[in-house]
Amino acid sequence: MIRRLLVLVLLAGPAHADTAPAGIDVRVADRVEIAHGATSPLEISIAVDRGLTVSKDAAVIVDLAPPTGVHLKKKRLGRADAVDPGADAPRYAIPLRGDAAGEHTLKLRIRLWLCGGRVCKPVDVRRTATVIVTPPATP
Repeated sequence: MIRRLLVLVLLAGPAHADTAPAGIDVRVADRVEIAHGATSPLEISIAVDRGLTVSKDAAVIVDLAPPTGVHLKKKRLGRADAVDPGADAPRYAIPLRGDAAGEHTLKLRIRLWLCGGRVCKPVDVRRTATVIVTPPATP
């Protein structure tokens, strides 16, 4: 019984929330620096291997969980919000505004359908980005 469980654990491999399945690479800047009260973009790019595409028939959903101190206009984005909505692998430039000085952790969840040939499968990727808001300049 224990041997079977060990074999299953070894075959399953490690479970990481920040890893994407084979064939897709979701890139999010690790750090974004913003001056207090200013706006700066957070870049998200989705790259797929040759022969694969992000389904244009299914939704691409980017959910953002901003911490206190970082302001977003929208917390949920779709394909239409992408810089290049018609691309096989969309990319985003999300404007962030720094409202409170300090280091803040922004959580992201990206959901889409990855297609190759006649088969599509759901992909759910989670990432984090550190948003550094510099204190306001003193006069």
